[in-house]
Amino acid sequence: MYPNIDIFGHSIPTYGLMAAAGMICGLLFVFFYARRWKIDGENAVYIYTGGLLGCGVGAKVLYLILSAGRIISDVKEHGLLLSFRAHIMGGMVFYGGLLGAIAGAYIAARFLKYNLRDYYPALVPGIAVMAGFGRIGCILTGCCYGARTTSHFAVIYPEGGAAPAGVPLVPVQLYEAFFEFVMVAVLMLIVRLAPALRVKLLSIYCALYAVFRFILEFYRADEVRGIWGPFSTSQWISIAILLFLFIKTSKEARAKMIK
Repeated sequence: MYPNIDIFGHSIPTYGLMAAAGMICGLLFVFFYARRWKIDGENAVYIYTGGLLGCGVGAKVLYLILSAGRIISDVKEHGLLLSFRAHIMGGMVFYGGLLGAIAGAYIAARFLKYNLRDYYPALVPGIAVMAGFGRIGCILTGCCYGARTTSHFAVIYPEGGAAPAGVPLVPVQLYEAFFEFVMVAVLMLIVRLAPALRVKLLSIYCALYAVFRFILEFYRADEVRGIWGPFSTSQWISIAILLFLFIKTSKEARAKMIK
C-alpha cells in the first residue's frame, strides 16, 4: 500500500503519521467532549496524556516480549546495536497499548487526585478515536495483516512491505478501524442515553473489543502476534479480560445484594 509518503521532499512513515493524527484527534475529542458534559477539559487532557505515555510503553513492552525469540536471533546475526535499533524503532502491540493506556490514565488520575471514572465519558471514546487512526496506519503499512482470501473484498500489497506481496488478504486492519469508529458512536450514545452506565464505560468498551478481537484473530496471519496452543496471544488476553470483567461484575452485584 503506502508505507511512506513524501512531504516537502521528506519520506514520512504513514504509520507514524496516522498514529500522530490519532493522538491529536483523540486529544481534541477528549477536550471538547469533556466540556460538552461539563467535565474539566484541562484535567481530562492531563489524564489523557498520562494514558498516551502508558500506551506507548505498554505497546512496546508487549511487542518486545512477544518478539523475544526473534530479537535474540537478530542479535546473533546482526549484532546488539542494529537489532536494538530495529526493534525499538518498529513494532507495537495494540493490547499492550490499551492496557498501558488504562494504567497510565489511572496513575495520572491518582497523582492529580481525581476520580478516573468521572472522566470516562470523554476518555473512553477518545481511546477508540486514537485506536481507529492507528489501524488505518496498519493497513497503509501492511503490518497486522490478514489471512489469504478468495473474496473480492481484499487488500493486495506490493513487494517490500511487511505483508505477503501479490496475494489477496483479508483487510482485518480496516475491519478493526471501522469497529473502533463505530465504538466511538456507541459510547457517545451510551453517555447520552444511559447516564447510569457512564461509570461502566471502560468495562463496556473492553468487553466489546475483547469479543471482537477474539473473532478477528481467526482471520489474521501475521506471525509476530504469537500462537500459544489453540489461540493467539491476543485471544488469550481477550479471554483474560472477559474473565476479569465477569468476576468484577459478579462481585459488584453480590455487594449490592448484601446492601
